[in-house]
Amino acid sequence: MMKIFKLIILSLVVIACNKQEKIIEKPALNSPELKAENITLINPKANILKDRLLPISGFKRVETPANSWENFLQNLKLQDFGKPILKYDGSEISDQKHHVGILTYDIGTTDLQQCADALIRLRAEYLFKNEKYSDIHFRFTSGDNYSWDSYAKGIRPIINGNSVRFSQSANTNQLNNYQEFRKYLDIIYTYAGTISLARDLKLDSNKKEFEIGDLIITPGSPGHVVMVVDKIENGAQKRYALIEGYTPAQSIHILSENENPWFDQKISDNIPTPRYHFKNAVIKHF
Repeated sequence: MMKIFKLIILSLVVIACNKQEKIIEKPALNSPELKAENITLINPKANILKDRLLPISGFKRVETPANSWENFLQNLKLQDFGKPILKYDGSEISDQKHHVGILTYDIGTTDLQQCADALIRLRAEYLFKNEKYSDIHFRFTSGDNYSWDSYAKGIRPIINGNSVRFSQSANTNQLNNYQEFRKYLDIIYTYAGTISLARDLKLDSNKKEFEIGDLIITPGSPGHVVMVVDKIENGAQKRYALIEGYTPAQSIHILSENENPWFDQKISDNIPTPRYHFKNAVIKHF
């Protein structure tokens, strides 16, 4: 993620997404053309993810436990159908063809909440909503871990060349203070990215298919990441819904190809999506 930093930047902090708005036209995840029999895959009146995305005929949605991370993703709130993807400055991106929904979470007013940050935002919002404050912590690209609890105690990162140290240099705040929580996330956005997510998150080497909550990551500079947020099944056949943020910072959106939000893909290190082609991809999970 290319950002304008007010602090001295660690040389170890490698940029996670491309600074330029670069739309990479690639074939989607084997998503079929939208045919007449599939025309009801979208419910434009619905403003909840699982209600907006209708299963393909013969498929059933994977049920998830109440209050789980997976259930949280299936029940993400959406803006009204047809809303454009906006950049952090309020302008529209050039590609408005590859989404069927935009999340209600704000983008912020600076170019911080980019691709990896958007998914960090969702994970952090889930934990904050469920008061799992001690679980809110993320590693910088440098490897240093920074928790919401530490921030609330007034501890801030101090950057000195290639090193990071932490100092209690600010006022304390309550763990349920959402305004301060957002300031904490801005620090995470600055120093975390696709490289730290790919390095630090869980990996199941025996995974045979995608599950809700899986991240498809190409770490690096530039790099990118998308997340599986819903899943439908018909016997051995599986289809997946994906969301992403992008660079520059922009609306978090549900991907689609020809207005079809369901993608068919096997676990691979080479995964095309509508706006980015993942090469040397790794599959991780929060």
